[in-house]
Amino acid sequence: MNAPGTLGIPSSPAEKFQVGLERLEQLREFSGSEDEFWQRLLETSTLLAGARLGALYRGENNASVQRLWVWPQESPSEPDLHIFWRVAPDVARAAAQREAALTPLNGAMTTNKGYALGVLWEHCRSDHRLVSVFHLDGATEAQAAAALRHLRLVSNLPRWYYLRQQLSEARLAATHLSYITDLVAQLNAHDRFEPMAMALVNELASRHQCSRVALGWRKGPYIRVQALSHTDRFEKKVELVRWLEQAMEEAMDQNDRVHWPAPDSDSRVTREHGQYAAFAGVASVLSVPLRLEGQVVGVITLERVTGQFSEEEQQLLWLTSDLVVRRLAERYQADRWVGYRLWEGMRRRLAGWLGPEHTWAKLGALSGAVGLAVLCFGGMRYRVEAPFELRTADMVVVTAPFAGYIDEVYVEVGDLVQPRQPLLQLDVRDLLLEEAAALADLDRALREAEKARAREALAEMRLAEAQARQAQARLDLVRHRLSLATLSSPFAGVVVEGDLKERRGAPVRMGDPLFRVARLDRLYFECRVSERDVHELRTGATGQVAFLSQPRLKFPVRVERIEPVAQIHDGANVFQVRCEPLESPPDWWRPGMTGVAKLEVGRRTFLWMVTHRTVDFLRLFFWI
Repeated sequence: MNAPGTLGIPSSPAEKFQVGLERLEQLREFSGSEDEFWQRLLETSTLLAGARLGALYRGENNASVQRLWVWPQESPSEPDLHIFWRVAPDVARAAAQREAALTPLNGAMTTNKGYALGVLWEHCRSDHRLVSVFHLDGATEAQAAAALRHLRLVSNLPRWYYLRQQLSEARLAATHLSYITDLVAQLNAHDRFEPMAMALVNELASRHQCSRVALGWRKGPYIRVQALSHTDRFEKKVELVRWLEQAMEEAMDQNDRVHWPAPDSDSRVTREHGQYAAFAGVASVLSVPLRLEGQVVGVITLERVTGQFSEEEQQLLWLTSDLVVRRLAERYQADRWVGYRLWEGMRRRLAGWLGPEHTWAKLGALSGAVGLAVLCFGGMRYRVEAPFELRTADMVVVTAPFAGYIDEVYVEVGDLVQPRQPLLQLDVRDLLLEEAAALADLDRALREAEKARAREALAEMRLAEAQARQAQARLDLVRHRLSLATLSSPFAGVVVEGDLKERRGAPVRMGDPLFRVARLDRLYFECRVSERDVHELRTGATGQVAFLSQPRLKFPVRVERIEPVAQIHDGANVFQVRCEPLESPPDWWRPGMTGVAKLEVGRRTFLWMVTHRTVDFLRLFFWI
């Protein structure tokens, strides 16, 4: 990078500011490409800020920044620049969030390294943010603040640039609209196809500075030239016309515009156009199809001896072809002789009955008849659909036998347990102390009774014996509670409630439910059948169930019992239908699982399946 003050870059801040003002006036009227605008804006803003260099960053949505351009493009690799490049991305991110950022550059070699200044540019696009970061070499805080004010005054330049671009595009669209309107008006002035075609090619040749414009019309699989610009009559069998028709057919086959010479990125075939251009001695050939209801009915080919057709011109010609094709097609058909028009009308009518359209109609009618017959007379085994919940016939709640504290928890929810398997251990330390106290009281009462017996004190002996019996009863109660301190499962099953691992040491009261154990050998399905379908079911009917967790697996079931009383579920009346599995339940079945049951009610026709809901509604609505 070149140092400031070399290669035409002023060195002093005043000179930079003056040059920046001059370039700012030029930039206000700039109408070039977007990339060139941003490069010039970076150069101008760097000069206005009196900066040593400037860099343009693009901020993404994920808070990352990407450096796009640097001005001047070359700069000496000095230690202070390394400091600037290290902090520049952070300054850019900060400016993208706060519209501006100012950070001092503090290095180890000098005491004043200047500032890094970041400014967010206003523009009309919201997909990303553009931020310029400037190196104010040796600037004081006041100079940096002044540079920031100068840049904030011109931060809306990109917005004005994009607004001017949009205004230019709108003016261009209005020009195109006026152009097409005038062209259509000139065509509407003619009521015959040939004069209309001549007016079209002559007007296109004049407006687009073409050496020749040709209009070809489709006849079967071929294109035949109908009009040449500035030529009233031409021989249709000359070699030039044949080459031209082949080029038109190339565009018709691809159903797309073809431009020769084409860029390397264009995948369209241009061989015939290249051969025609070499034969006719022209520099550029463009063919635009005329499409009516998606079908190519004609092609317009434009030629230039010098120069190429721009993308804008190609888009304009494409739009023009779409707007004039219907009028041309109407005049072309109206100008045919009467016998041909009658034949065409008859052919189209017969094609409607006997052609491919009629074939599809016949196929559709035949398919409809077959479908109606199948609908009325065909059928299959009808099944009632109902949600279900897997339940167990036996479930026990294990409660706390006495008030105490949880000492150990041996199982978790979902664990399989065996009969008499320990589930939980209550803290028995207090009970052991009570047992020791009861033993001591019993021993003391027995000794007192012996002493009273030795003294022949009958009353004292009776009192001591009563105290001994009381101590024995208390001892029996404590030992009974000790025997109940280990809670166990009454049968083989699965723990469905009781996640107490995190409650070790927590107090429990007598009767508190601690575990819920369900048996797995007596499972059944509780189906909720709508009252609209329950009358179709019978006890002993078979069906299948599928769990939400394993929808690909189907299990056979049989209806065991239908509850006679309806219940309200989700605002609708349902009947509980109990179904038993016909196979041994897999190990992964657990009470509480849900799914969908399909219960068979017999064979029904397809018509009944489709219409029975509607028929029932109409019978209730019209009371028939």
